[in-house]
Amino acid sequence: MGEVRGIQVQVPAPEIRDSVSERGIHAFGEGVAAGREWARRATQRTLDWIEGHPGQALLIAVGAGFVLGGLLFRRRAPTEEEVRD
Repeated sequence: MGEVRGIQVQVPAPEIRDSVSERGIHAFGEGVAAGREWARRATQRTLDWIEGHPGQALLIAVGAGFVLGGLLFRRRAPTEEEVRD
């Protein structure tokens, strides 16, 4: 349908654009705008919650870092060849 760059919706090449109705391109643009507004509100609500609960936010961040660190940097078990050497 269209591509988003910055705050503008870029319409596709003419051969693709001809197969998509003007209504579809308009609907895509409205969907992008609605998504941006939803993300903006969610971000603001999250920041408001963090401001009101800094201790809980810190503990959540530490816990998430611990889990991600464990997933990303876990040691793999040695193979049989490595154990024999």
